[in-house]
Amino acid sequence: MATSKNNPSLSPVVVFLLGAASAVVLLLFFLTATARPAWPALETGAQRSGEVPAGSATVRCGSGSPRANGTVAAEQHTAGVIKGPSADATGEAEFARMLRRAAMEDRTVIMTSVNEAWAAPGSLLDSFLESFRVGENVSHFVKHIVVVAMDEGAFRRCQAVHPHCHLLRPEKEGMDLSGAKSYMTKDYLDLVWSKLRLQQRILELGYNLLFTDVDVAWFRNPLVHITAAADITTSSDFYFGDPDDLGNFPNTGFIYFKSTPRNVRAMAYWHAARRRFPENHDQFVFNEIKRELAGRVGVRIRFIDAATVSGFCQLGRDLNRIATVHMTCCIGLENKLFDLKRVVADWKRYMAHPLWERRMGKIGWTFEGGKCIH
Repeated sequence: MATSKNNPSLSPVVVFLLGAASAVVLLLFFLTATARPAWPALETGAQRSGEVPAGSATVRCGSGSPRANGTVAAEQHTAGVIKGPSADATGEAEFARMLRRAAMEDRTVIMTSVNEAWAAPGSLLDSFLESFRVGENVSHFVKHIVVVAMDEGAFRRCQAVHPHCHLLRPEKEGMDLSGAKSYMTKDYLDLVWSKLRLQQRILELGYNLLFTDVDVAWFRNPLVHITAAADITTSSDFYFGDPDDLGNFPNTGFIYFKSTPRNVRAMAYWHAARRRFPENHDQFVFNEIKRELAGRVGVRIRFIDAATVSGFCQLGRDLNRIATVHMTCCIGLENKLFDLKRVVADWKRYMAHPLWERRMGKIGWTFEGGKCIH
């Protein structure tokens, strides 16, 4: 067949380009037919109500552990719903900030606890704080004290006299810990046990803890009697001469814990042991389990000589050695307060003498008229 000059044949290059373009068009057609739509799908009922569909992932904003960096738990984004921090998380963050403000350079925090009766004007808290003012180079420790209030009244009173106050909510709903609880009653036991979980939390947050009862008078630095070689250093009701002897009788109203995982386990073990001794206070239980803590948990417990970190059970008589005095072996708020004020007054009398006369060691306690001191 003859070929017209007006319709020349297509060149091979043009044919190739047309074929390639056709292949691309077909490929795009199949891709767009199977792709998901670019617009959002309608919400399901579960998504509208904020529920998380099965298999959905929860994304936590920010990096790192909230507890490790001391911040409030990060907001969570779940199915488009943003959850803010809970009241517990906010309280936890505020407590962590308070610890940072109160901690010494070595991350040691001093903690005491009060209820409304103990914190009332003229009561134990006032005498406790006064001892730091009249003591020998111990006034700077006040800024490192966290006062744990066991009720609203104690919290308000603490805020009026001290910068670091924390309100501890009772473990049981409806528990009233505000009054002057009689020794070994159920309310008294609930009061003394309530602080243990908070003490454990302080250790978990990486702070060393020195707990002191509020009926302790501080006259000299007791930290010089605490060794870094021990996990737990405790005062003694009865001390028999060897600081490593587990036969000594501890008083946990003045006790130091290094912040270690071993001590966190020891604290949890101690609290759990309450179930074995349901009608006893924390100090009794600690004394019963001290060998278990040393053997099973592996903590080293060291006891402080009662001649320096002292108490009425075994009172140190040399005021040149005394660091603290605890109203131990003394029952009742009125009795404790009466004798605590006498001890502070005796210390003022001692400090009023010239140094050379004090060093002679002839100035001691006055025992006449005391309720418990003997």
